[in-house]
Amino acid sequence: MLKVPYRQLFIGAEVKFSTKINNSKELGQYLLEERKNLKLTQKEISEFTDVGRKFVLELEKGKATAQIGKIFEVLNGLGLEFHLIKRGDS
Repeated sequence: MLKVPYRQLFIGAEVKFSTKINNSKELGQYLLEERKNLKLTQKEISEFTDVGRKFVLELEKGKATAQIGKIFEVLNGLGLEFHLIKRGDS
């Protein structure tokens, strides 16, 4: 499954895990799982992130043409952060 941690991030005394995302399908699957873990509907996410429900649906399905600004709105709405790590530095 996608949630296999590939790197541990140490922040203070807290250990956080990150998930490697290789493509839009994996990102969509991860966001779908996270939304369901939070017990939120697509409609609820669309309402408090100010993106359309159709966009959330397409993002979760892995549509490759999703707009990056709206992706950040959804990430923020789900309480997620976006980090880039140079290959080989993990």
